[in-house]
Amino acid sequence: MKACGIIVEYNPFHNGHSYHLQQSKKQTQSDCIIAVMSGNFLQRGEPAIISKWERAKTALMGGADLIIELPYLFAVSPAPVFAKAGVRLLQALRAEALCFGSESGNIDLFYHTISQLEKQKVLYDEAFQSYSKQGYSFPKASSLAAGSLSWESEALDLSLPNNILGMEYVRAMADSHAPMEAHTIKRIGASFHEERIDAHQIASATSIRKTLNSSRKPSVSSIEGAVPSYTSEALSHYMEENGQFTTWDSLFPLLRYKLLATPAVELRKLYEVEEGLEYRLKETIRHADSFHTFMTALKTKRYTWTRLQRMCLHILNHISRPDAEAALKEGPPYVRILGMSDVGQRYLNTVKKQADLPVLTTLSRLQNPLIELEQRVSAVYFGGYPQEIITKKIKEEYSTPPLRFQRSKGQFI
Repeated sequence: MKACGIIVEYNPFHNGHSYHLQQSKKQTQSDCIIAVMSGNFLQRGEPAIISKWERAKTALMGGADLIIELPYLFAVSPAPVFAKAGVRLLQALRAEALCFGSESGNIDLFYHTISQLEKQKVLYDEAFQSYSKQGYSFPKASSLAAGSLSWESEALDLSLPNNILGMEYVRAMADSHAPMEAHTIKRIGASFHEERIDAHQIASATSIRKTLNSSRKPSVSSIEGAVPSYTSEALSHYMEENGQFTTWDSLFPLLRYKLLATPAVELRKLYEVEEGLEYRLKETIRHADSFHTFMTALKTKRYTWTRLQRMCLHILNHISRPDAEAALKEGPPYVRILGMSDVGQRYLNTVKKQADLPVLTTLSRLQNPLIELEQRVSAVYFGGYPQEIITKKIKEEYSTPPLRFQRSKGQFI
């Protein structure tokens, strides 16, 4: 069996994701689609609106065959770390291809751009340092530095988020010598940051979340044209069962308490809290009445909103700098299965013994600091929910077996 890997968040699963899944399987002529999916917290420093288990269900119904979790520290990281970890997990399960969406849609441009950046590395590094000293954020300084180079021919537009992430996937594959082919599919419909949902059948996840949360009582019917029916059903069921979606607003009281109660000297020891920010954090939180007002006051030209959100998640989850840096240096220590179709199970049975990382079906099967961390951050994810839900969800994180989906019958077993 041939497997194609994809690296996803599905926050939530929408029509564009369905298109990507179908095209990935078709373009790579694969029998099995392995989706490396972020857990309850995401790359831009946000909580997923519904839990990883609900998102894994929609992924299986949408055509993915094997859902594996990208652990917290790698999921809530800049593009190079996010990409490298995702590639590593796919490599462990012997995926033969990786297919990602991009604004470019031309895989040759990715290789050409990486080659040109390597040839002009000295010039690029000088330009990047210059823009950084002027106060530009890392992504903006990177884009401006690339734009200052002389290109032999057309290159990627590195101001676009999916092109940037795609380049990191290709670079990670090359650096790790992973025996995988890289493929890309051109994004269609709304752009990554598009906030309107009514202009495209394929809307952005950003616009879907914004529409869902635009009123005090979220209305799933308002986004039905942009998502498959099973996503609408999953969102409705989640709201009925839990009474809310998870957002930064629901977690803000926990963050405020954490910042007010933690001395500045202790904040400084947490991951991504750079020297001096601890005082700005404590001063800003005293006057903030919502997460948005807090972030607006906290943000500077030097730090992007995304960078600050990731830092806030690490503070909320009490991630120490030494522990994070040690874990990130080692890479993902296991492959955790969240769900599988009958096809995915057959594939897993053929490669499980060849996998060069432990393959876990429940967290109780292995002792590892990152497993303890996953349990901790999942408990925090539900921290804004009623106590009976928190108790239930903490237990689920430790004991839930992988979801099983019988594709021929379209049902979970």
